[in-house]
Amino acid sequence: MVRTLASKQSFFQLYATKPPNHQSSPQVTSSSDESTTTHPVMEELNAQLNSLTQFFNQDYSDNENEDDLQLPIRIMYNMLASYSKLNQEYTDSKSKNKNTPGKSSLVGTASATIEKAFRLITNEAFSTPYQIHRVNMGMEAIQLQLHTKKISVSESIHFDPLPPPYTSISRGTWLRALRALTSREIGNISVAFNSRSIRCLVPSERTVWITPSDAAFRILQRLVTGVGVRTNNKSKNNTNRNNSRSRNTSGNTKQQLQYLDERDFNMVLHSYASLTQNQMHAAHRVMALQERTPHAPPLSPVAYSILLKAYGRWRDTKNVEMSVIHAQRNGVAPDIVMMNSLLDAYINCGLLDRARDLFRSMRPKGVKTRVDLSESVTQTVKAEDLWSLLQPNTRTYNTLLKGMAEVGDIDGALDLAKEMKQTGLWDEITTNTLVKAAVTALEFEIAEDILTNHTVTVNGERGVGANSQNSRVRKSRDHPNVEAYTELLDGYAKSSQLEKAVGVMQLMQKRGVEPNEYTYTCMVGAFARNNKTRQARKMIGYATEMILSSSSSQRRRNTLTPTFNAFISGILTENSSSDTESKGQSSHAANVLEALEIVQEMQDLNISPNVVTVTLLIDGLGRCNPPRCQEAKDLVQHLEFTTRPPRASYYADILTDSNEHRISLSNIKIATAMIRAYGRANDIESAIQSFERIPNPDVVALNAILDACCRSSQLKLALEKFGEYISFEQWRNQINDMAAVAKSGTTIKPDVVTYTTLISALLQLRSKAATKRAVRLYDEMKKKWWIYPDTVLVDTILTTMLSGGSFGFEPDDIQFTLTVLQDASGLEWEDGQYEKRKKAVRSILVGCSSEVWKNDEFAYGLQSTDKKKEADEDPLFVKKGWNRIDSGFRLWGGGNTEESLDWTRSPIDGVEDGKSDLSAADSFLASKGW
Repeated sequence: MVRTLASKQSFFQLYATKPPNHQSSPQVTSSSDESTTTHPVMEELNAQLNSLTQFFNQDYSDNENEDDLQLPIRIMYNMLASYSKLNQEYTDSKSKNKNTPGKSSLVGTASATIEKAFRLITNEAFSTPYQIHRVNMGMEAIQLQLHTKKISVSESIHFDPLPPPYTSISRGTWLRALRALTSREIGNISVAFNSRSIRCLVPSERTVWITPSDAAFRILQRLVTGVGVRTNNKSKNNTNRNNSRSRNTSGNTKQQLQYLDERDFNMVLHSYASLTQNQMHAAHRVMALQERTPHAPPLSPVAYSILLKAYGRWRDTKNVEMSVIHAQRNGVAPDIVMMNSLLDAYINCGLLDRARDLFRSMRPKGVKTRVDLSESVTQTVKAEDLWSLLQPNTRTYNTLLKGMAEVGDIDGALDLAKEMKQTGLWDEITTNTLVKAAVTALEFEIAEDILTNHTVTVNGERGVGANSQNSRVRKSRDHPNVEAYTELLDGYAKSSQLEKAVGVMQLMQKRGVEPNEYTYTCMVGAFARNNKTRQARKMIGYATEMILSSSSSQRRRNTLTPTFNAFISGILTENSSSDTESKGQSSHAANVLEALEIVQEMQDLNISPNVVTVTLLIDGLGRCNPPRCQEAKDLVQHLEFTTRPPRASYYADILTDSNEHRISLSNIKIATAMIRAYGRANDIESAIQSFERIPNPDVVALNAILDACCRSSQLKLALEKFGEYISFEQWRNQINDMAAVAKSGTTIKPDVVTYTTLISALLQLRSKAATKRAVRLYDEMKKKWWIYPDTVLVDTILTTMLSGGSFGFEPDDIQFTLTVLQDASGLEWEDGQYEKRKKAVRSILVGCSSEVWKNDEFAYGLQSTDKKKEADEDPLFVKKGWNRIDSGFRLWGGGNTEESLDWTRSPIDGVEDGKSDLSAADSFLASKGW
């Protein structure tokens, strides 16, 4: 690249040399126009503008150094410094009442030149393809133009603001910035690095960073209020014509606001809704802004479709229903897109029956054509009945089919697919989804029949039995049905039918369905898990040849990284390692060596290992005997150095807080893997060091350090870490203030694994104090955090409490055990497993001296209430044909049996003045003097 002129000079030395004054050809300066062009300040401004143009015309890339990437902003600082000098001269001469002809026009010309420079930067910054450092360059330029007066380089150097209208930004620039900030490229970059990656437009010298979505929302607010927005005078007539909703009670049209486009609101709404962290409260702010702005368009089905898809992705059933109710209250007539979004939301929330009912309500009998939901129709039909006026399309059918596929409802899926075929709506997505339903139900023969009859051939027509009129073969490298074949292949492989999986590969070749990298990844993982490393390496070779023959780009090469990761995961999996001795294969250490060799092959092929690769290797090294923790640490440092990308931009330091995709010891996933490895080695000090490297630890990292402490017999340290990062009060307060959540990041919401780790360690101490602490943690988990126990926690508690000895047989211990058993009744167990545990608990507690289990036998579910009568009858009484009245005595003693069982009876029954009426309990014994 050709380096820009003086890119390494100091700030105010940049372009400080004066351009030629053209003394060899003097010009007449009698007129003001000629004096503005020959003024030294104007020559400086024009020279700097030309340098800025030259900079953007050259082929500059992301690999430039900081000086090059900040050069446009430095040029603007120099231009503003020149303008401030000119404006100060004009102000001084005006204060001294000197006649300064042409000075006013000179200031105006200089301002227009600076405006042109600003426009040049923002046009380049907000143009496609969007890049994070360019967008920030544009945001910095906007901030500089808006708040010139409030930005100073030093105490002695200040900038004068530009005259109106140059103190505001054109509406077109704001719209381009809005599109850039809400684009997928900027959103993905923000998620991959740091959510706070955009400069905030604040009138301050201090740089404030916010998320792209928040930056877009602030721009939307400016477009709504018109603050800092310069509109084109030519559009005033159109503005007045379109602005029918604006309220102008004063009759003043001077500040008439432009009509807003619905797409601007929807872009910001979608930006919030598509975030990986739940920011739906911010999405509602966008809808509220649109709803309450008089000159904004009304809410439409598009906005509600975005909202429904987001809540469906978060599996928030309550807000899905609330969104539908809100749309009905606002009189929004649903369209087919909104219908499909609601259908998909129900399926994501696990409400397949609701989705079926909604689907069936769409098709009234006798309606064969699409109904136009005009305003007259929506006014005469109830809001809840508008769904029935819609007609399902292919996406509607495929969405419902996807829900059936996820639960393995192959019968319902086949019936729906038959209906699609009759209506001519079957496409390749239908084939892929139907095969997934069959594979989920383990109906592999049905899946093969579907592929036999509905595979799209090379010429774009389907196989036997399909409707070729609706064939929509994608114009891409992948075959439309390669996903279905991969699904079937993977199903066979996971069902330990490796030969049939290979047969699917052969069938694909016969039918002209070329495997893609996902197909090869499934096969590589299957071979590796079965210790067939030679065949797995052969598949890796096929995949590598396919990718490298199609493209040599680095991005295309890196699509092979998951394939190599599948090989590493397969040979290092615990199941594979535990069976190697019986199968005569290499040991786990040899598998680790082979995994390291495959990583070296990746780098030789210029295929970059990623964080998953490193965590798999760390886990493998940590499971060696003894754990090879130092080797794992050296490996991370080596890969961090060899795979480190060049510094991409001036803003690289801002984008490295989370390092989610960068190999580093501070990466949260890598550090968590290191903590587990150190925990297996009982090296708690190194585990703590790895944990402290994480900028913002999550619950997975916290669980890892707690487990490491417990493994190393450092339970006290584990409880200290738990108390340091787990606080319900702080977490609740931060949830109410989302800015505090992003700022602190120290309070973590625990999960059931967190409590399982601590409760298990406490119960293993077998002391009363530890048991009481475990009981308090269990109650805190349920009552404060609303976390329900899982089967692992239930089995952990039951096994420890009933493992023998005197421990666990105190009344409080038994009551705790019975409470856990009762909680376990609501979990999903395999057939007979819960009854097995209930029987085991009862058999263990039969011999204990405490009567708590007898009293709580029915309350805690040890016996069902319908068997209470059966439990009352003693087996000996039944054998002899006796009843309790006839016998006249009790076999086991302890008072009247009925009263003993009915422990919940009121004290009034059988108790007088706080004492039991023993004579009433057994009058027969009293009469005999016994």
